[in-house]
Formats: sequence, C-alpha cells, structure tokens
Amino acid sequence: MQMSLDSEEPQAATITSIRYSKIFCEGYGDFRLQSSDGVIFVFPQWLLSYSSPVFQDMFQLGDSKLEVPKPIPEEDTQAATAALSSSSSSLTSLPQPPTALQVTEDALTLDLVLRHIDPRQVVAHINEKTIEKLLEAARKYQLTAIMSWFEAEAVKHVEHPENPTPGISLMTYNPLLVLSLATEYELPHLAQRAACALIGGSSSLLHKDVNIRLNIYRRVHCLREQRVQWYHQRIGTIASKVFRAKPVQPVVCSCGNTRSAWIHLLTDVVLKSPRWKPFYDEVMNPVRRCRPGCGDWGPQVEEDMMVWYHEALQQEQTLPDLGQ
Repeated sequence: MQMSLDSEEPQAATITSIRYSKIFCEGYGDFRLQSSDGVIFVFPQWLLSYSSPVFQDMFQLGDSKLEVPKPIPEEDTQAATAALSSSSSSLTSLPQPPTALQVTEDALTLDLVLRHIDPRQVVAHINEKTIEKLLEAARKYQLTAIMSWFEAEAVKHVEHPENPTPGISLMTYNPLLVLSLATEYELPHLAQRAACALIGGSSSLLHKDVNIRLNIYRRVHCLREQRVQWYHQRIGTIASKVFRAKPVQPVVCSCGNTRSAWIHLLTDVVLKSPRWKPFYDEVMNPVRRCRPGCGDWGPQVEEDMMVWYHEALQQEQTLPDLGQ
C-alpha cells in the first residue's frame, strides 16, 4: 500500500518492483518515502519533521492520505525477500510491501534532498543537471537550508561534465543559469550578483542554453548595452583628444595607422567584456596604441583615466535593479 502527496492515487507497486536506496535503506529510519521511479528511502521521521514545515504539519494533522506508516518488523522484510526467491506461483501469497509515502521526486532528487537534511551525510557539490529539481523540491517542502546552501555554493565551486577548470564557480562558468534559478526561487541578492557577472562578463555567457524569463533576460541585455555605450563614449574621447585647442595628430603616417587600429581593438575589447580592467589594460598598453613618446595625448588620457576609474568602479560595485 502506498500514499501520495497528490490528488491522484498512485498505482500499487508489486513486491517484485521494490528497490531500496543504498544509503537510506531498511534500518536507517522509521519512515518510508517512495520516489516517482519506485525507489524506497527509509528516513528518521523526526528529522523530516524538524527540517520541513510541510512534513511537520503532515505528521501533526494526521491527514488520512498522509497517515504515518508503522514500522515494518524485520522478520516481515526477511519473509518477503525469501518469498521472492521461490517460484512465481507463490507470488499470490507474498506479504504486502512496506507502506511508503509516494512523492513526485525521482530517486536522484530525493537522495539529494535527504542528504541535505541529514547531518551525517556528505552534501554533493552543485551539478547543473540536478540543481533545478533540487531547488524545486526545496521550495515544495520549504527547506530553507537548501536555498541558503545554493546562495553560498553558487559562488564557490561547481561540478559538471563540461567544466574545463575544476573548482570554478557556477557564477563564473554559467551566471545565466544562476540568474534564472535565483529569479525563479526568489533569491534577489543572488540574482543581482548574477546580473552583474553578465553585464560585465564575456558576451558568450549570454548565449548559454538556459531557460530564463524573457523580461529578466531583456533587462540584463539592456543594462549591458548601457555599459558598453558608456565605454564607447570614453573611447570617442580618447580618439578625438585635443591638445592646446588643436587635435593631437601623430607625427608620422605609420603612427596614425597604429593609433587607428588600436582604437578599433579597444572597441572590440569593450564589446567582449565591458569591464574596467580589460579596458584599462588596453588603454595603457603603449605597444598597441603607438610607440612611447609619440604625440602629446598620453598625459591627458591618463588624467581622464583617473576620473573614469572611479565612475567605472561605482558601476561595477552597484547591484543592478532587475525590475522584478
């Protein structure tokens, strides 16, 4: 016999379909949960009640659909196992399978949830393939500890198949996914930090295959375009710099070509990543702009850079308004 959190009655499982979790197996606790793919997890009832207001209310109210199952004696389990090894004709006389609460999460997700609840278990690092289902279960069962863990872990380190650099944070590798999850599960501060990473990060980060709300994506894209335009204005100032009321001109044609090519390169740098560091590094690189000592524009640009630095720093440190 099974019980369900949903309105639909699940089909009764036969004794031959029962599978137990390798970690949360018989003897680990006194309450049974059955995943959507038929795996039974045995877990301490008091720990479920302590960790989740949903389970706490369920146990206290004693809902008929969510009646707390009684522990199955060990001898009954042994009898069921022995019966399975007998001929198929004897299946009709098998003891009933242990009572379990049917949940909608699959075995992998349920295993992750219980690992977070149980202080004796090691919690796995973030995996891009499983994190969304884990957060959905955390919202469903009101497991605030998992949400807090995600906020901290997203900026630490991540484990995923395509990770080229082990130990890189999910925020660094895929801030678009962090933004999507943070907006979906109401983590506004984390969403703002992810937006900052997207606004000033590589343009390729916006092209990840992530399911995100269209209004949020458009907002971040608009803020990034505003940042790019800010840098373009500064590039224009550098390109049209004057000295003593006259445009500063290189003294030789080859120098002028070098300066022009450098302006185009500087524009490409900003388009790829509108942040102060790459912009500053390129502006202050004498090799790419022109040979040292050519023209009188250098000191003026350095003065401007000191002013622009504080403006850029304020931009990068200010958390954006996502208009949620």
